[in-house]
Amino acid sequence: MTEPKQEHGDNDFLALEVDVGRAAHTLTKALDYVGIDDKSHGRRVGLICHRISHRLNWNREHRHFVLLAGMLHDCGVSSTKVHQKLVDELEWQGAEEHCIRGHYFLQSFPPFRRYAQAIRYHHTRWEHLPEELTQEVKEYANLIFLADRLDVLFASYIKDHPDYLVLLNRQQFLDELRPHIGTLFSAEHFAALDQAAQKESFWLELFDEYLDDAIFETLSSNDYRITLGFAEIESLGELISQIVDAKSPFTHYHSIRVADLSYALAELADMDRYQTRMLRIAGLLHDVGKLRTPDEVLEKPGALTPEQLAQMHSHPLDSKRVLQTIFPNTPIAKWASEHHEKLDGSGYPYGWKADQIDTPTRILCIADIFQALCQKRPYRNRLNIEEVLTIMDGMDSAGQIDSNIYHLLKANRENLYSIAVSEGVRVFQP
Repeated sequence: MTEPKQEHGDNDFLALEVDVGRAAHTLTKALDYVGIDDKSHGRRVGLICHRISHRLNWNREHRHFVLLAGMLHDCGVSSTKVHQKLVDELEWQGAEEHCIRGHYFLQSFPPFRRYAQAIRYHHTRWEHLPEELTQEVKEYANLIFLADRLDVLFASYIKDHPDYLVLLNRQQFLDELRPHIGTLFSAEHFAALDQAAQKESFWLELFDEYLDDAIFETLSSNDYRITLGFAEIESLGELISQIVDAKSPFTHYHSIRVADLSYALAELADMDRYQTRMLRIAGLLHDVGKLRTPDEVLEKPGALTPEQLAQMHSHPLDSKRVLQTIFPNTPIAKWASEHHEKLDGSGYPYGWKADQIDTPTRILCIADIFQALCQKRPYRNRLNIEEVLTIMDGMDSAGQIDSNIYHLLKANRENLYSIAVSEGVRVFQP
């Protein structure tokens, strides 16, 4: 297989200033799409952790640590089925799997790596936390567990009742968790929760209209602003892409393969260096909005209903909303949100036509189509290269895709097919 060329000095070539706190917040909002009906769980857990840590008299650094770790705690959950288990049961067999997955994902992005170990054990009983863990990690992990289980009770209640009634019934949430003091939860943590929960603001700030204000008041300093070089920017993209691709066994490696194909096609098209590198990140992130798409839609073995198609057609704009926040002042969100546009105007969500679609978007569109056809899907097995090109020839003849880019793909079909079907973590090494 021919890999895209390696380049050097990328950290000098491309650097972005990123607010890690806001990046964690935005990633959490994307993860909360998985809940379908509840889109604030991760952020609420983070804020609950922070408020309890105040009562524990933790210093500012530790309070902020557990706020971000709490927000990121479910980064190993991409499936709506797994999410439903987490909100239906206090404990359940298999809960540890998403903790292990989250730990693995966070290791790939250096600024989030420090939260990985606490998230690895956030569904482990207080009485069963491994002795080899530091006391600090035990405290973080168990506080996240307590906040997580409290929020499940809170969310279940407000689903069927007006929000404000929480203030009259808040004691029942604590009473449901109280029998598990000393086994599931630290007695010290629960005592701090008991104190924090007496304030009405503790509960009111969990309502959607107040939640983000409360979080950003806490993260108002510049402590989280860091400059990332290209390698770090790409590692963030790969972190998010792995979360997205883990949603379904039929999408494993899709995002990273689309990224590699986009990069290779951009080089073949002699695109400038900046756009080539940024396009690979857009390829990694083009489907982040699919976190909101129910599993049964992604894994349906037959044709989608009109209602299911309508659900699918919203994911480019969901991607755009996430990516504009994490990568402002870059074309990443634009390219990702337009990757289903077609030159004849038959694409979505904008229905752009040829002169409205730039070259990077055309490349990303072709890479996405090519990789999807090369990958096994619920309604068919993987297609061989000639079967793929027969389908794409029809799209080219119909004026839907860029002929020049497509002919580059055909001229390099074997190498690009090898990239498309690769199952390693990455083909391209920055």
